[in-house]
Amino acid sequence: MSDDPRNIRGSCEPSGALVQASRLKFVAWWALISLIAIGVCSLKWPYAHFSDEYVPVGNDAFYHGRRILDTVADPSAFYQFDPKIHAPEGSLLNWPWGYDYLMAMLVKLAGILGVPGPPIAILMWLPVVAVLLPIGLIMLIARRLGLSEPLVIVAGVVTAVLPLTQYLYGVGEFDHHFAEHIFVLATLASGLKWFSRPQDSTAAIVLGVVLGAAPAIHNALFILQVPVLAALFALWAQGTRMPMRATLQFAAALVLTTLAVLIPSLPFQLGLFEFYTLSWFHLYVAACTAAVAIILARLAPSARNIALLAAIALVLVLPLGQQILVARAFLGGKIVRLDAIVEARPLLLMASSAGGRQELTMSYSALLWTLPFAGVYCAWLAWQERATPRVFFWICSVLGLALLLSQMRMHYFGSFALYLPWLYLAQAGMARWPDKHKLITLGVALTCLLAFWMPGRYQLGGAASFAGDPAFRGLRPILEDLKRACAQDPGIVLADNDAGHYIRYYTDCSVIANNFLLTRQHEQKIEQVDYLFSVPAAAFPGVAPFVRYILVRPVSIMRERGKTRYMSYGKRDAELVKDLLLKPLEQIPSNYVLIEQANMHAQDENRSVPYIRLFKVNPVAVRSAPTGPSASSLKHVGK
Repeated sequence: MSDDPRNIRGSCEPSGALVQASRLKFVAWWALISLIAIGVCSLKWPYAHFSDEYVPVGNDAFYHGRRILDTVADPSAFYQFDPKIHAPEGSLLNWPWGYDYLMAMLVKLAGILGVPGPPIAILMWLPVVAVLLPIGLIMLIARRLGLSEPLVIVAGVVTAVLPLTQYLYGVGEFDHHFAEHIFVLATLASGLKWFSRPQDSTAAIVLGVVLGAAPAIHNALFILQVPVLAALFALWAQGTRMPMRATLQFAAALVLTTLAVLIPSLPFQLGLFEFYTLSWFHLYVAACTAAVAIILARLAPSARNIALLAAIALVLVLPLGQQILVARAFLGGKIVRLDAIVEARPLLLMASSAGGRQELTMSYSALLWTLPFAGVYCAWLAWQERATPRVFFWICSVLGLALLLSQMRMHYFGSFALYLPWLYLAQAGMARWPDKHKLITLGVALTCLLAFWMPGRYQLGGAASFAGDPAFRGLRPILEDLKRACAQDPGIVLADNDAGHYIRYYTDCSVIANNFLLTRQHEQKIEQVDYLFSVPAAAFPGVAPFVRYILVRPVSIMRERGKTRYMSYGKRDAELVKDLLLKPLEQIPSNYVLIEQANMHAQDENRSVPYIRLFKVNPVAVRSAPTGPSASSLKHVGK
């Protein structure tokens, strides 16, 4: 029974007209829709080009940019431990080696092939070029679900104009999220192929390789193994087992590929076992997935074997307990400062306010508000269709939508389920009412047009901030001053965590905290920064003699009762911020040397007031007169 491919019923391989369709026609549609996607993603160009320089878009992209460009300059110097973050001790990088190293090699290859421009110019456009992959994968998934050609085209166009696609693949958006999205879709496509052709060794191996390579892009992508196991169990519980030979090939491909991407990983070499670095944890998970897949192919379904399988699963999960708790804290937003990051906010929380609902509609389109119905529909079909290869798709959809709800950043796990299930429903309607084929297609097209009207009108071509940060314009010149100071006298910078990646990208100085918010060390560094900003200026040099520079700015500026009020980072009373930012320079201790400041005009006080100041901290008091702002110090007034 286990080796009979007929045990997988209801194959979703293309049939009828789709079987007759020319591959050339499919490729032509893919190329045309990809051009639309490239055009949409290119609309981000003005916000990735500040003054006469290219700038990464998104806070994390600045750190990726630094690591990638360092590797382009010297591939042998690729680093997985950075002594200049979380100073003075430094830390292992949570992001695995695979993504940044691959991007660096692509930049070098482009240069060898004669692509003009500096490395950063090439890097800026790699995500835009990469958009060809999700368009092709979505269309391939739609075909493997059995959708007709018009609906396959609709699936591709929806993906091309989805605001999330622009967010992932826009110019300068070389954070790792777009690569994660590609691996999610690759898992879907390769999984559908193997579940529809159980004896296909190539399909089994391809799925194993995709799952094994995924954690090299991001540590958390080991989670892609969960829906595969869930689908294998669902089929097994219904009396359908995958062929043993193909299962062994899948298991071997998964474990060997995982091992191959682990060998270059420093955390693996150090013997660490944690999900937030590429470590022995990932080899253990891959081995467990392989073992369970083989057991499901070997054992016949029975009450006794279900109990045995449950016992095995419990034993295998026990070593993961601590890591599960850490992951739960991250997904639940329990880590300090994580709630301040927009992409980490839960969708249900955002939907509780009018502004949040508008932002969600602009990001996901109106299709987002069908999510509860999509989840129920996918769960119902996962139960209803039983032993079909599509059960894998429905399980992926349910789990993906659940992750999408947990945090805004998780959309790449479930955004496909906002529209593909409805296209499948439309296909079912066409099968039931063949004479209404054109009418249903027209209805689908009009529904998509209405769903995308608001984001298409206001979001895709709307105004945005340089580098994706409204504060970047004012901060950028100050970072240039810090760069020059660090070149002459490197040291540790005390700054808010939002500035950490910027400082690391533009200067050779070290930072205490940044927007790595995952481990206990990360939390401790945020707490340390909050504490140091709470120390009065007079006492600060004795408390933190290791700090050479201080970049002080408010997280936001508000008007309250007719007065300008600076909102500080952290929950402590920020005495250092008050002393260094709000006091006149002549009242600041003389061992603080002002390097530069940026001013703004306070209408309520009818004068210019500083909103960013950069100081160099001397270890002992300087006896000369306090240093006032020079003419050059005020060159950023009004910016």
